[in-house]
Amino acid sequence: MFDVVALGELLIDFIQSGSSTAGNPLFEANPGGAPCNVLAMLSRLGYSTAFIGKVGDDYFGRMLGKTIRETGISDEGLLYDRNVNTTLALVHTLPGGDRDFSFYRKPGADIMLTEKEINRKLIDACRVFHFGSLSLTNEPAAIATKAAVEYAKSEGKLISFDPNLREPLWESEEDAKKAIWYGIGECDVLKIAHNEIKWLTGIEDYDEGVQMIKERSNVKLVNVTLGNEGSLAYYMGQKVYGKPFLSDRTIDTTGAGDTFCACVISFLLEHGLDGLAEADLERMLSFANAAASIVTTRKGAIRSMPDREEVGLLLANYGQEQGGLKTVKSFEILLGSVDKVKAFVNDMSKIEGDVFLCVGKYVIDAKSIMGIFSLELSKPLRLEIENWKEEYAAVIERYLHQ
Repeated sequence: MFDVVALGELLIDFIQSGSSTAGNPLFEANPGGAPCNVLAMLSRLGYSTAFIGKVGDDYFGRMLGKTIRETGISDEGLLYDRNVNTTLALVHTLPGGDRDFSFYRKPGADIMLTEKEINRKLIDACRVFHFGSLSLTNEPAAIATKAAVEYAKSEGKLISFDPNLREPLWESEEDAKKAIWYGIGECDVLKIAHNEIKWLTGIEDYDEGVQMIKERSNVKLVNVTLGNEGSLAYYMGQKVYGKPFLSDRTIDTTGAGDTFCACVISFLLEHGLDGLAEADLERMLSFANAAASIVTTRKGAIRSMPDREEVGLLLANYGQEQGGLKTVKSFEILLGSVDKVKAFVNDMSKIEGDVFLCVGKYVIDAKSIMGIFSLELSKPLRLEIENWKEEYAAVIERYLHQ
């Protein structure tokens, strides 16, 4: 019996790790691939996992097989292709923490998985089936993926989907959108990044974007990751915000979203998908955000996942590490338009120390325009300013709710 089975890509992420004495970039070969990253985190949390996919019968493929076995992931569904090499990805970290990918995959072994090669016994034995969009980019893997999803659904498995958009791998944007809408239409649980919502729906506002997703699917739980701004959960009419766990030791965001996704699946394995309360969703997001934060302090993904104890320590000590609670000055403000939000963020960026916007249990960095747009702007918000100075009063007055 397996808790989670995932199907998709298993590859090598070459992540830059400094430069040689001659000034040439040095790259570290890190085992990766979003579905296996998810399984690796679940294995670290104590769940039984299995992978279905294909690598090349080459040095890198054998390295990947050894890695997942050592991580505790069953390789019973892993196949080795003698004719096609293991897929490789070069990961370039950009200023601000974003990444740029270059793939060596035309073809790569991961897209050579056929429908006949799917190990259905693994799906029979699991509780959750997880997949992403990279196995939908090319045939025969796309047909194999859809067949596996159809089979998992027919067997009553919980279906989890993460688009994990990598635009260079698609022949066209239209093909990518069609495949991702397919995945959304088949899943019960969706993890999607904020930029993917805008790309997919053409809508800037998260609430409206998620509403479109729900109208076009039967997805029960939608989780939106906001990068270093935290995350959101949409469930049965509820919208819950999860605060980020920021670290000055962040060096690589590879695998952070997969770690988050795994923690959500972990929560659902323990609590199910029915009758979740706001407090449940808050705990789910908090644990997932904390785990994702830890992964960003390390290179790579599969071998970098934290265990439950390490995540628990961060949850327990984060407030102390950040200096504990501070005295703040609060105001009730109203931001009713896009232009006013832009002016507000510009003004807040000039204030020293932390500035937060609060509505109910939501807490947003007031210096982040992306986070503010996740709030309901037509209603009053509570502004909290740490390290208050009287010179700020004139600026704040422009936004006070009369």
